[in-house]
Amino acid sequence: MNLTSGKGVSALVTQKNTFYLLALACTYLTIGVVRAEMVSGGEGSSDRSRSIQQVEKGQRIYREGKDGAGQPLMAFAAAQTPLSGSAVACAACHRRSGYGTSEGQFNIRPITGPALFQEQTLPVRSPRIKAQLGTRLRPPYTEALLARAIRTGIDSSGKPLDPVMPRYPMNDDDVKSVSAYLATLSANPSPGVDDEEIHFATVIQPGVSTEKRRAMLDIMEALFRDKGANVRSDEQRRDAGNMRMYRAYRKWILHVWDLKGSSETWKSQLEKYYAQQPVFALVGGLGETSWKPIHEFAESAEIPSLFPQVNLPLLTGENNYNFYFTRGITLEAEVVAKFLRDRGELTNIVQVYRPESAGQAAANSFQKALPSGTVAKEVVLTGPADEVFWNTVSSLKPESLVLWLGASDLEKAALLGNPNAKPVYVSFSQMGERLTLGAIPSGTNVRMIYPSDLPPKHASRMLRTKIWLHEKNIPIVNETIQINTQFALIVLSDAIGHMQDSFSRDYLVERVEHVVSLTPTPSIFPTVSLGPGQRIAARGASIVQFGENDRTPIKAISGWIVP
Repeated sequence: MNLTSGKGVSALVTQKNTFYLLALACTYLTIGVVRAEMVSGGEGSSDRSRSIQQVEKGQRIYREGKDGAGQPLMAFAAAQTPLSGSAVACAACHRRSGYGTSEGQFNIRPITGPALFQEQTLPVRSPRIKAQLGTRLRPPYTEALLARAIRTGIDSSGKPLDPVMPRYPMNDDDVKSVSAYLATLSANPSPGVDDEEIHFATVIQPGVSTEKRRAMLDIMEALFRDKGANVRSDEQRRDAGNMRMYRAYRKWILHVWDLKGSSETWKSQLEKYYAQQPVFALVGGLGETSWKPIHEFAESAEIPSLFPQVNLPLLTGENNYNFYFTRGITLEAEVVAKFLRDRGELTNIVQVYRPESAGQAAANSFQKALPSGTVAKEVVLTGPADEVFWNTVSSLKPESLVLWLGASDLEKAALLGNPNAKPVYVSFSQMGERLTLGAIPSGTNVRMIYPSDLPPKHASRMLRTKIWLHEKNIPIVNETIQINTQFALIVLSDAIGHMQDSFSRDYLVERVEHVVSLTPTPSIFPTVSLGPGQRIAARGASIVQFGENDRTPIKAISGWIVP
């Protein structure tokens, strides 16, 4: 639905809507939360059951565009154009949060519970203006008035809604369901937020090195300390009337959720952590294997998860809450495949990988991205990368050698000898940024799938962040992890700052979509952007070539490749 007034909606209306609730929050995270609150209200069991069913049906209508019978919702746009299904789901325009949006000249009005069912007024402070103009915009909706708006496009004050708002020939039961759901939408704060604190968590898989872990946590702890130190001064600025956004200041609390054991147990571990202390969002995170269990936990609990640094994000299925920097090692595989395809270098390709999840995923994605009929020979490394192994690889006489291996596996790569300077491609994510040039024989054409820009532009972009690291006495031990961790936290801070104390997880997701490309703090990637529904911020990489020694600069041998 799109309850947009014919006269448009001023920014003041949106501001006032959020002002009415100091802690406006998202829709209840699951119907289970609605159930718990209804049960505690003391209603009879049959009444509770009917109420729960109505809210569930209303949620399907709102989010999915399915009517109470589970069929595609029907509606009519301007000129009686018939529409149906997800195209006319309320969330398509008003977003999942119910806070609406704007596009061009159209302002989509919030339809959260408080925005609909409370009287809307203008924030006029002058007694003289109040006397002249009044402050009332429209009376609150009732179920009957909401039914009229849905069916005929007449708002609660009797004025026509904008023609962009479809008209729905909705039956009485579906109207009741929508009304019941909207009454809960953003009507209470999300878990993880109270009057004094906002709780966040970062998830770390087992097997992450101490260096990487420390690189991320040093940045997080420093920024969270800064947030805590600023609370008092922010409150003073608010009381002095100098701040209009983020009115109720809260201390940020970080929880580190360390996972242990096999991935089959991670779901229960995450649920236990969350039961001990609910969090408003997940931020950052590190993993060497599939992120699927963490991704699915965030989706099922409807918790935003912002930019974990992982090689294997989950890229299939529905994704409403998980943001990633890139598609991980899958992107790298597709980039080098496109590079070889565009250059016509498709003869005798050999790829080498370990059969763990990242290596196997890279090999599969690389083969799939090659042109039909092109088959890369595969060498699977299961033991040490010793002389016998590298002699086996060398005997295949590859024209292009693609190594999905880490730095430790290349320690004896010099045993390849000088393969007439045939290209050797290595993975940025698998190498962990490190390339020991001495491990590759002199004259070998070493190339890397590279996600950032090159010096001096790279150094210029990173200067501000590195100054901050120096001021915090944080040594640079893993530039990518440190830079991207700071970026994720600044995006989170900017998004929350734009929410005006409307602590809704769905609204946070929508604000993240908006602020990623506007955040001045850089990520390791030269360009990042998101749009509504997009969850991957950086979509390409380049191929760079290394010199024969550390004094020879790397150079780009491709432009920015977006597969």
